[in-house]
Amino acid sequence: MNAQNNIMKKYFIISILMFSQIFSHAQKTKVTTEALKAFQTKFPTAKEIKWEMESKDDYEASFVMDGKKGSANFSGKGEWIETEMAIPKANTPKAVMDGFNKTYVGATIKEVYKIESKEGKNYFEIEFSLKGKTKEAKLDPTGKII
Repeated sequence: MNAQNNIMKKYFIISILMFSQIFSHAQKTKVTTEALKAFQTKFPTAKEIKWEMESKDDYEASFVMDGKKGSANFSGKGEWIETEMAIPKANTPKAVMDGFNKTYVGATIKEVYKIESKEGKNYFEIEFSLKGKTKEAKLDPTGKII
């Protein structure tokens, strides 16, 4: 029985060590002070913030604000790049919904996001399922597929 307990203890310790390695790896995104400050200034009420590297100098923060999911991208120098916020389907402009429904007949909308960028190229991204497949569509504010 003691040998069996020792084996179980070893497996338990190994499991804990593996979990801690996985967890610490997931938390290793080091965000620049400038990007953190810029995010906190632009989204002071954001909660549940998780950072990831999008590219060499592009950090993405996923968060919840006012009960809505969102994400925002910042450069390492703290320059805002883009924000993506979930919006209720009912708040999606009619032109966008009309353009989507005309193009994707029979689709079931899962999520709608409003995208705002520093270049002013604002658009909507609709996640939907059609014929058993999940897809995304990007539409400009007039309802044109982009």
